[in-house]
Amino acid sequence: MPADPPSAADVAADVDRVREALRAAEAPGDPGLPVDRLLHALDVLRPEVLAGFARAGLDRATAEETLADVPRKVAVYGTAPGTGIDAGWLLLLARADVVAVGRLQVERTAGPDGRAVHVPESGPLTAAAVDASFARSRVLFGPSAFTCTSWLLDPLLPPALGPDGGIVGFARRFAVGDVVRGEEHDRSVTRFVFHRPLADVLDPALVVPRTRLERCVAGHLRAGGHWSQPSATTGPETPV
Repeated sequence: MPADPPSAADVAADVDRVREALRAAEAPGDPGLPVDRLLHALDVLRPEVLAGFARAGLDRATAEETLADVPRKVAVYGTAPGTGIDAGWLLLLARADVVAVGRLQVERTAGPDGRAVHVPESGPLTAAAVDASFARSRVLFGPSAFTCTSWLLDPLLPPALGPDGGIVGFARRFAVGDVVRGEEHDRSVTRFVFHRPLADVLDPALVVPRTRLERCVAGHLRAGGHWSQPSATTGPETPV
């Protein structure tokens, strides 16, 4: 039976809670709202969100491109309870803590090792697009090395995918050291590659891999292997 729609008082409280998270000095956590109610609150707060981008020196096109990741996540994962959408991530986007810069998403504030980059699910990961994102990031935010923590950097991928793929070319830019494998990382990989739980991907009757990447990920897991999410850094002037 569908839940009753929230009352006007509930909506006002949701908006206040999300506004407080957007204005917090520290990185926001999960505001504890169902995804559909969080999305509604963000929609109500959209003028304030856009004003925040402007205060950060970012133009309207960059704001719209950044916020486009919100409906993209909804289209992939839905809004049902237990969805794969990370509420904290949506708030990082709305605060302009993470900004879309072409093909990549870049954290506006650099850490000790550089500026963190993220790879949205938005198309091919070509060398030209990544180069353009790094160059644009330096224009917007200043020179910096770049850091990335992602299953895309797992050293098992290049032998399976070949030297010419976009994922392999992206990973080649980073100096990956030791890796730690485990089920936590397996769950992350299957969520991004298949948009399915790990248990489903392990069952050949439920998931039939169709691409080279899917066959690589599922085959390794079904053989008893695990994946990793290495952290790695580029140099200030990242080569192609």
